[in-house]
Amino acid sequence: MDNIGKLNAAIYRNLQSILSLKLQGIPIRSGQHDFLYVISQNEGITQKELSERLFVDKSTTAKAVKNLISQGYVVKETLLADKRFVQLYLTEQGKQIIPHIQKTFLELIEISTRNLSKEEADQAVSLLKIILDGLVEEKTQLYTKAE
Repeated sequence: MDNIGKLNAAIYRNLQSILSLKLQGIPIRSGQHDFLYVISQNEGITQKELSERLFVDKSTTAKAVKNLISQGYVVKETLLADKRFVQLYLTEQGKQIIPHIQKTFLELIEISTRNLSKEEADQAVSLLKIILDGLVEEKTQLYTKAE
């Protein structure tokens, strides 16, 4: 019998392969498209908020942001009122590639759900949110115990 972990891993690998092929003209490492897209939808977001939205740890976000800055897609700006907070913004170069990334993400959603009815797609999203909530809760508890 198939299990959810095996299926999730297979879905993830296939989505990443399709994404890489469709975005091969954009010199960004695999997985960093998500970071760039979230920044584009939330200009001025902090790295902490970015980590929370993508459900990744701070070090993963720091590496992705560092790469996006070095590629010229993102800039950091320190808040004048509180220098501890650094906000992230797209550069003009970053803004130019976002439409292609957004179009590709929408294509992936269509590809992923084209064999599902609207109700089935909605149910799948609902179930995946429940699974994610449980995993995030467990991860939070484990990190709390480790501290």
